[in-house]
Amino acid sequence: MLGLGGLIGQLIEDARALARAEAALLKSKVFAILRRSRTAIILLLIAACLSFASVVALMLGLVLALAPLVGAALAGVILLVGGLAMAAFLGWLAIRLLAGPPARPEPETPA
Repeated sequence: MLGLGGLIGQLIEDARALARAEAALLKSKVFAILRRSRTAIILLLIAACLSFASVVALMLGLVLALAPLVGAALAGVILLVGGLAMAAFLGWLAIRLLAGPPARPEPETPA
């Protein structure tokens, strides 16, 4: 028969074994999801690369269209500022969406 110390030691060992088993189960679930989604992830990466290339081509086209009006250097600067402004706005919007809606103040109850 185990004493109190032995029981606590066994409890700790069982908790460690349970934590290891849970971690191994979670790891195997994640790898199974990644294995099933490998093609989808690759297609999403290709789509992201094509989207980036399309945006670069659009910016180049806009520089070439503005160059006769304001010069190539100024057209590049205009599009740089515009692109950075849009990126800043989208980043700000993403941060606001991730933060969630602002917390409502609790209504005060009269005492």
